[in-house]
Amino acid sequence: MDPDLRPASAHTAIKPKRSNDIAYAGLLASITAIVIAGLLVRLDSFPGLHGDEAWVGLRALEQQARGMFTLRGMNGYTGSLFPEIVSQVFSVVPASVGSLRLAGAILNGLALGLTALALWTRGAAALYFALAMGSSLLFLFYSRVAWEVNALQNLLLALVLLALPHLLDQSRSSHRWLFLLLLAFSLGCWSHAIFVAAALSFAAATLLVALKWPGESSARLLLIGQLNLLVQLVLCARHYVGDGAFVARALPAMLAGLALIALATHAYVRIEDRLLPHTMKALTNRRVARFANIVLVGFVLLSLAASPIGDVSFFGTVSGVILLERVVSYLPGPIEMIALHLRMALLLALFAAVALRSFRAKPSEAEQLLLPLFCLWTIAYFPALRLSIASVADRYYIIPQFLLFVSIALAVDGLRANWKMPAVALLLAGFVHAQVTTFREAFRGEDRPPFELFDYAGYTDTSRHFMRLDALTNELKSRATCRVQSSSFFIAQPMRFLMAVGQPCTGSSEVRVEYCAACLAPVRGFDLQMQK
Repeated sequence: MDPDLRPASAHTAIKPKRSNDIAYAGLLASITAIVIAGLLVRLDSFPGLHGDEAWVGLRALEQQARGMFTLRGMNGYTGSLFPEIVSQVFSVVPASVGSLRLAGAILNGLALGLTALALWTRGAAALYFALAMGSSLLFLFYSRVAWEVNALQNLLLALVLLALPHLLDQSRSSHRWLFLLLLAFSLGCWSHAIFVAAALSFAAATLLVALKWPGESSARLLLIGQLNLLVQLVLCARHYVGDGAFVARALPAMLAGLALIALATHAYVRIEDRLLPHTMKALTNRRVARFANIVLVGFVLLSLAASPIGDVSFFGTVSGVILLERVVSYLPGPIEMIALHLRMALLLALFAAVALRSFRAKPSEAEQLLLPLFCLWTIAYFPALRLSIASVADRYYIIPQFLLFVSIALAVDGLRANWKMPAVALLLAGFVHAQVTTFREAFRGEDRPPFELFDYAGYTDTSRHFMRLDALTNELKSRATCRVQSSSFFIAQPMRFLMAVGQPCTGSSEVRVEYCAACLAPVRGFDLQMQK
């Protein structure tokens, strides 16, 4: 018998039947607490300080001293939002590796809470989402790494998810929820250019939903998706704001951005009633309706074929294999490797089956559009990613992982009991493995020998950049060495940050430090050459 993968009924989706809400809330809170504990334990030492983290920390120290003197980050595709958040943490907690990472860990914990709130009326979907995120080494490892993409993306997507049901509810005022959605996307695009892919794919997904299921709610989604994309394009003007005093440059630009979002929100709410009839008329046109299925199928196939290497690296990243190799220099044994890949394949098979079934169904309630919307948003992200940025990196899959897990959580809640139990067991098995792995690695006394280069079906990277630097810094302190030179950014930047936040160094000697796979002493993995 084929599994019943249809979305939950309107009654189940909006008014869940839980035998004991207190027990359910307690279980959800316990799972969330375990996950958050995994984000915070030994935050100052695991994983090793990455060069890009140190770069963020140095910028945060600069902004703490000078104020937010620019909207730009350390390069052309990041903004100064996250360094400013870190600088505020430094003003409360003394600067260190732990306080550098604290904001990201807290924000990701908050993302879990907001997502639980957003999914609270969707049966047990909030619990399934928490289990899914708690089973992800991408979430557990990278929430501890102080990068913009790691710290903010899950939180901002949670805000979008929180707003969407309210925007679909015709009986509620949409003003504040539309403002929240536009603000979340705007902060994401300012923080890192990769969020442009989220805005672009959201616009594409709303278009496909409107074509496939024309109606007032889907038409509203379509208009909001395109409005959001337009707002993000206009806000790209922030790149032309020069550096200078906060009150003269960054502050006016930020206020102008907020004013634009408020104006767009107000204008849309005022004219929505006039736009909806014309939009619905266009969507229900026979010629448009005739090609809706062709467009939907064609788009899905094109998305999957757009970037084979991206599809494969997404599989390796969310399965956890790439994270184990890159962050902790661990190559799983045959049994663990098979289990990780099999679990990921089953999750994707569940997603594909649910997506196909939801595409064939006709939602009877506005909130039932959320499942096909998130399925299509997940799929649309991959071609949007290729348009937004040319490179491939594991951190770029934080967004589609969130979308995938929301889709799976909504889907599992709608399964019949005989199919729900295996799906929950799959999530639970992944959760146990990921939690055990995280705590094992956090309390591991010594790094494994790093991989100079590893390859996962065409995706190549190194684990050297996450080597712990405790032994190196202790050796340099014992030599009273205060100046470190290196040809590697991933050695030089961490040492600059550690020197900046550590005890004042009074020595005058200088050392050149390079990676060295064969070196065992005085510090394994590093070659130290004292400079005259």
